[in-house]
Amino acid sequence: MTNDRPKTEGQRLEDLMTKIDTEMQRLGWTVEQGREHLQKYYGKRSRLLLNEEELDNFLLYLQLTDTPTPNA
Repeated sequence: MTNDRPKTEGQRLEDLMTKIDTEMQRLGWTVEQGREHLQKYYGKRSRLLLNEEELDNFLLYLQLTDTPTPNA
């Protein structure tokens, strides 16, 4: 039996933010490029304004992106 507890919402959001940071670095995205993508696809200028589902979708988009800039 393990002591693993389900993550709180705050912990899940923090994990998503960390993974998004890692993917943005991998792609060479600047903060401004991230903001442009968020504005274009979510109508929001900050990840802090996204809900968990939107953060998860943004992370998936970054993970599936091979190009260094958000030209889509």
